[in-house]
Amino acid sequence: MSSNIIRTKDVQIDEEVNFESLITNKNIFRGLTEAGYDRPSPIQLKAIPPGKLGLDIIAQAKSGTGKTIVFGIISLEVLDLSNPNPQVLILAPTREIAVQIRDVICNIGQFLNGLTCNVFIGGLPIEEDLARLKKCHIAIGSPGRIGILLSSKRMIAKDIRLLVLDEADKLMDKNFVPQLKKINNTLPKVKQVLSFSATYDKILVKTLYKFVNNPHYIMLSEDTPSLEGVLQYYKLIQIPKANNAVEKFKSYEEKFKQLAELLGRVPFYQCIVFLNHCGRAIDLANYLTNQGWMSLNISGGLDQKSRLETMSKARNFEIRILVCSDLIARGIDIDRVNLVINLDMPKDAETYLHRVGRTGRYGTHGLAISFLDNNEFEFLENLRKVYNVTITTLPDEISYKHHQRPLTTEEDKKAYEKLLDERENIKTKNLEPLPVVFSNNNNNNNTLNNGLSNFSINNYKLKKNKKKEFIENKHQHVHVNDIKQDESYWNESYYYNNWYYNQNLYYHHLFSYSQYYQYYQYSPYHQVCSNYLDNNKNIEYCNNICNKNITKDNNNNNSSSIEDSGEIFIPPDLPF
Repeated sequence: MSSNIIRTKDVQIDEEVNFESLITNKNIFRGLTEAGYDRPSPIQLKAIPPGKLGLDIIAQAKSGTGKTIVFGIISLEVLDLSNPNPQVLILAPTREIAVQIRDVICNIGQFLNGLTCNVFIGGLPIEEDLARLKKCHIAIGSPGRIGILLSSKRMIAKDIRLLVLDEADKLMDKNFVPQLKKINNTLPKVKQVLSFSATYDKILVKTLYKFVNNPHYIMLSEDTPSLEGVLQYYKLIQIPKANNAVEKFKSYEEKFKQLAELLGRVPFYQCIVFLNHCGRAIDLANYLTNQGWMSLNISGGLDQKSRLETMSKARNFEIRILVCSDLIARGIDIDRVNLVINLDMPKDAETYLHRVGRTGRYGTHGLAISFLDNNEFEFLENLRKVYNVTITTLPDEISYKHHQRPLTTEEDKKAYEKLLDERENIKTKNLEPLPVVFSNNNNNNNTLNNGLSNFSINNYKLKKNKKKEFIENKHQHVHVNDIKQDESYWNESYYYNNWYYNQNLYYHHLFSYSQYYQYYQYSPYHQVCSNYLDNNKNIEYCNNICNKNITKDNNNNNSSSIEDSGEIFIPPDLPF
């Protein structure tokens, strides 16, 4: 980007080259200049020329070094704007990445008259897609929705000359490969294929051979995948091994408190916090917001509209902290994020590298801090030895000089001041430390502080006893209308049952049963509904499985259909 900002060696080149020498179309160059790009990064310098020649490419470069600009430029240069049909197809593993790619390409292509670049993703009405397909030069989307549009012949494939696989390591996952094969079979056999990722392995490259033809390899980050501008620290949290749900709650309570203390002494503009548990992400966003750190959570459990709104608020600097699952661990770029925190360590090193790559983007600087317990030191050593990651103990004081950079627009400065004022106002009102409260929030609901079902550790036993007394005095099945009017039911057992109170009871029940078990992580049936979500099983399939499991756990259940009976299932006691 612009040369007036000092950037790390990740994105610097020795050659005296600028974008003007790499780009044929002057309007694309004008769009890049307007967007703040001046000199290319290493991956841009090495990949744009062979890409413009029409070669298939397998490219690897660190997160945040400008891969999207590479295939964005190549895509724009191959277009015939007089042809309204799709000519470029770009696939991304998540909907959020797809939307971001669209925004980047539209930004650098803003001076191309008549350019149409659209996103096609699940969770939104397919009717809207049909309207967008009437004129669409570049189609971007997730494999699920793109596959549907192609197989139904609603998307015309005959003119597609370029296929881009972004975050290819994720797209080559076994869950995506069957969809990709079907998509590829519907596309013209003669086409160019570009594959980009921050991490590759031999198995992944072997899988890619099915999609590319005599590829040109560009590998820039085989030995040092971490961004140079990201300082990485860990903080040891002394937590007893969690053998049951109460101890797990206690461990998260301790992490929440230490995180709040950390945020108060580490300067930052915006922060992304990663957790492995969607329910706790909601609780953390609540907890931090109540302390003045304006926060939202995002996960795959949210509906698509809420996910888009949350990302929009993060990008528009309306919040300080984004609490999330690994949904946005890869590919997402929020310019002001200069702090990433792993409250839970991820399942593998590759995901860790993607997570910390949410800061230090395009040669800037940032901090990544991971909370570790005693059982995670082996993971830490693997990062150091196998991936050459430099990660040290968190010091008592951290200088802001490393990751501070000036806010470049008046809008950002005003937004930051507003968020600081909100934080101070709430601090003034909360003179006493706030307790950590865990809530049975529905992952499909993005409303913070809804106050429906507070579950605190201190009154856990009391509430469990009340629930037991309640069930002894009630039938195992309660009619929906009775539930709505039975105030004592909600007063006594709302912390277990509030998610059942839903306008679309039958459909929501398919997920509520597994959510109950997922929440406490004891479900032998959780994978059933996970498979429903992952593999798009039909409603009858999941309903039949859930009904069998309900019958197994509740001998009094003689109802053949929840939809017909108007009844709901009260879960059995917790298994501890």
